[in-house]
Amino acid sequence: MQTPLQTRILEQLRLELSGDLKSGDRINEAEIAEQLGVSRTPIRRVLQKLQDEGVLAFEPRRGFILRDPASLLKNGEGETGKSLDERVMRDMATGELNAVMSERALMQRYSVANGVLASTLRRLTRDHLVEPSPGHGWIFADVSPRAMAESYRFRQIIEPAGILADGYEVDLAALKELDDDHAGAIEHVHQMDRRRLFELDARFHKLVAQGARTSELVSAIERQNNIRRVTEYLGFIRIERLRQSMTEHRGIMAALFEGNRQVAASLMHIHLQVSRDETFIHMDDDLELLRDGKVRLMEEDDSELTGDDDM
Repeated sequence: MQTPLQTRILEQLRLELSGDLKSGDRINEAEIAEQLGVSRTPIRRVLQKLQDEGVLAFEPRRGFILRDPASLLKNGEGETGKSLDERVMRDMATGELNAVMSERALMQRYSVANGVLASTLRRLTRDHLVEPSPGHGWIFADVSPRAMAESYRFRQIIEPAGILADGYEVDLAALKELDDDHAGAIEHVHQMDRRRLFELDARFHKLVAQGARTSELVSAIERQNNIRRVTEYLGFIRIERLRQSMTEHRGIMAALFEGNRQVAASLMHIHLQVSRDETFIHMDDDLELLRDGKVRLMEEDDSELTGDDDM
């Protein structure tokens, strides 16, 4: 297993290789050591490892020579992808990515090659956490406490109202399947990864909103879900709250099965209020743990970002 320093060194190499370096070019270990502020000894160890893997060659009086740049970049993507996803999400949660940023600026900030960055941006785009700027660069979703508070207020207005809308009709077959999935998740919550839990939550809120037969309402729910994708990862360390949230979902679904929309709407309002209170009661402590690296936003074995929250 690589040490954090070795990972940083490899990322710096990949950053350089994303430029104009080609097979046969010399790798200057002194420059890399200076850029990272470390001695040349750990740099040399990493270069020797790459030599053993056939990525680099060693020539007398020239030192290490790049032999296979494609292999180095390819190996780096899987190796550093999870780390970069984690770092970007952490910086979003702590408010450090709140402006349009160019790919070059992001590569410099995280010391990664373009291929690694592109993979992370692709995953974040898929989860609606980032989008291309109309000009150049990338726009990151606003996941600040202010945005979170506004999101909850908005949802407390529209989600219960949607249930009470004229002509409301939920898909009962889909609701039954969703309820069964909730029952299984409650029983096995400790074994379920975050993506599945987030997707279960997303399905619940979307399905309930679809009953109002208004595409704008569904789109609004999806937009609101996106701004909570990062910060509410923190709340998913509280397993008992997850279980209780899914139980609240089942209570709402039970009322919908019975055709009692007034009760369902009231329960939805309470559910969102409890979720909001839980989020903000723990937010400062959670963010402090996140800044200190004591909370991970991703599972160790899951390179995919995900999410919806509100559990």
